[in-house]
Amino acid sequence: MIRLRSLLTEDVKSADFISRLKRWENSVKSGWDSAKKKWFPHTSLEGGTPTIAYGHKLKTDSEYKDGITDEKAAELLVSDIDIAVNKIKNVLKISDFDSYPDSVQQALVNAMFRGELKANHDTVKHIRNNQWGKVAAEYLNNNEYKTGDPGVKTRMAWNATQFREYAANIALTPISNEDITLTPANISKPSSQVMILVNKDVLPIDSIILQMYNSSGRFIKPQHQWFDVKQGILKFNAPAEPGVYILHLNKSASVKLVVK
Repeated sequence: MIRLRSLLTEDVKSADFISRLKRWENSVKSGWDSAKKKWFPHTSLEGGTPTIAYGHKLKTDSEYKDGITDEKAAELLVSDIDIAVNKIKNVLKISDFDSYPDSVQQALVNAMFRGELKANHDTVKHIRNNQWGKVAAEYLNNNEYKTGDPGVKTRMAWNATQFREYAANIALTPISNEDITLTPANISKPSSQVMILVNKDVLPIDSIILQMYNSSGRFIKPQHQWFDVKQGILKFNAPAEPGVYILHLNKSASVKLVVK
């Protein structure tokens, strides 16, 4: 059975990721005064000095004692993301960080916010050695994920998914143009189903990724990925907007699709 998954790419500080971090760091809005419309320091779960708003650790007990606006809280969160990225690069020594997809960068930042990654951890060693096939399993191989709070487990599972999908992406089997056939033949109606037939001689293939671009070279979301491809029939919906599109499969084969 072929499984289809849609993958959305985002900037490491995109609105969607900022929203996720806000929920993960303070879903119950600890320290929020709805009357004053301000955040106030609250006790940190990990101990030490208090925390304010979205997981921002205070330097002293008296810092921000008069509270901060939600706008200021958002600024602190963005600043903390920058700090996390700096630690990933310079403390964990993950020098290839900038070359990773946004989703992987976000997962690493998310893990750093919780203090889950240390330079001597096997997960980090696998990342530095580009052994991505081992990263997700090792990352989840700890008691906090196995027996921890459901919210923490969900957060860690999201990170692991990004690691796992990246591992699949970089292990792509090359496909040639001669190995694929589009049906109906290169022409489709907006939003209608399109099928790509893959030559059975090159199957099975562990993973096939479809990336779609318009005639100007702009990436069209979502990206699609199929796993365990054995029958060679890949189904997806054509873009809603008419135009000429280029479909790339596993970054090695390409075919034109006209939507009208």
